[in-house]
Amino acid sequence: MDDILKQINAGEVSGVQFKECILDKYDIACELVAFSNSHGGKLVVGIKDKTGEINALSYSEIQETTNLLSDIASENVVPSILIKIDTIEVENGNLVFATVKEGLNKPYHDNKGIVWVKNGADKRKVFDNAELAEMMTDCGSFAPDEAGVRDATVNDLDATTIKQFLGNRFERVLEKKGLTGDAFNEASLDMICSAIAKGHDCEKILRNLRFIRPDGTLTVAAMLLFGKYTQRWMPMMTAKCICFAGNSIGSKVFRDKVNDADMEGNLLHQYDTIMGFFTRNLHNVQVEEEFNSMGKLEIPYTSLVEFTVNSLVHRSLNIKAPVRISIFDNRVEIHSPGALPNGLTIDDIKAGTSMPRNMFLFNNAIYLLPYTGVGSGITRALDEDIFNILVYTPCIITIAMGIYNIEATHSNRRKMNIVCACIYAAIIAVFCIGYNMKMKQKNIISNPTKGI
Repeated sequence: MDDILKQINAGEVSGVQFKECILDKYDIACELVAFSNSHGGKLVVGIKDKTGEINALSYSEIQETTNLLSDIASENVVPSILIKIDTIEVENGNLVFATVKEGLNKPYHDNKGIVWVKNGADKRKVFDNAELAEMMTDCGSFAPDEAGVRDATVNDLDATTIKQFLGNRFERVLEKKGLTGDAFNEASLDMICSAIAKGHDCEKILRNLRFIRPDGTLTVAAMLLFGKYTQRWMPMMTAKCICFAGNSIGSKVFRDKVNDADMEGNLLHQYDTIMGFFTRNLHNVQVEEEFNSMGKLEIPYTSLVEFTVNSLVHRSLNIKAPVRISIFDNRVEIHSPGALPNGLTIDDIKAGTSMPRNMFLFNNAIYLLPYTGVGSGITRALDEDIFNILVYTPCIITIAMGIYNIEATHSNRRKMNIVCACIYAAIIAVFCIGYNMKMKQKNIISNPTKGI
């Protein structure tokens, strides 16, 4: 009861809507549709939506309201939904609470065929096909990676990439046939296919692996993984890479930019190009004690690999926008199109929970791109440290204390104070440098709501 009253006092929000009474069945249906297409919510009847003032319902009004809500949910929402209806006793009467769960059969629409979603405390119509496709993807009724690519044929795929994929996927089979090392490299694609399945050529293998649909069209996954010129068919399935001078995306000065022509190609080519962009623009830091020790990237390479692969494989294929990668002086940003799928949260990702958006692409990309595909990558990437300041700092403090004890036995207090002050300044400097580098590593996921 107290929680409900707190919701009422907070006013209308995205998950709570007020109605004084039910006068317009269509208006109520639109609200139920919007809740079902979003993350669910509560419709409270007996409160003025303009002022939040309680106008409690009588017994007869409660009976009429509950019957109307049930009828609207089953007759005016398509497909029909089930709602939970409760009554809450307040002064001078009762309120009716209708709880709507997020739908499992999106998109829902009203009896005029209009799709509604929540937009803050209000709602809006949806007409964009990409947004509708995203709804269907989230509830599992549409798989964009298994959709067909019109007019594309096997001749539009890169034989070398297919051969690499088959070599990794059927490694044990090919090993038994003696097709390893130089023998594999010298063998033609048709020889590899025939060794995997006798009498099969490349097209038959791809058909059996579901990269070719029953109607003969190539899938989106096939074009993304193996395409010679993927962007001919899917122009926005690419990445934009810019290294800015400074820390603002509004800067007109940049140090490096990958040309669009250099990024064109399949996911493997895009991955290689992006990693090359990182390695030539990020600084190398000396992390070992030896003066001539080899430097390492200020953001661990393994972290960059995981974040890059995730942005390419788990992006929304319904949204016509590229992956955007930006390097600033103090951070790296990777923006992958689409929100987190299936109710996934940032905490879930950090804990290693894996809920792939593009399941077919996800299950096959593992044979071309360097990731495990078991949800551990992000966790492992976030755990990578540039250097452990918690180790360095106590060491420096220990040295400072030793020097203090030595100097304290002498009469030259001024010298002691100068030495200790310098050491403590060094401690602060080490901490600040380490913190800045670690924040730069963490800022690689500065926009996590854009999907991983």
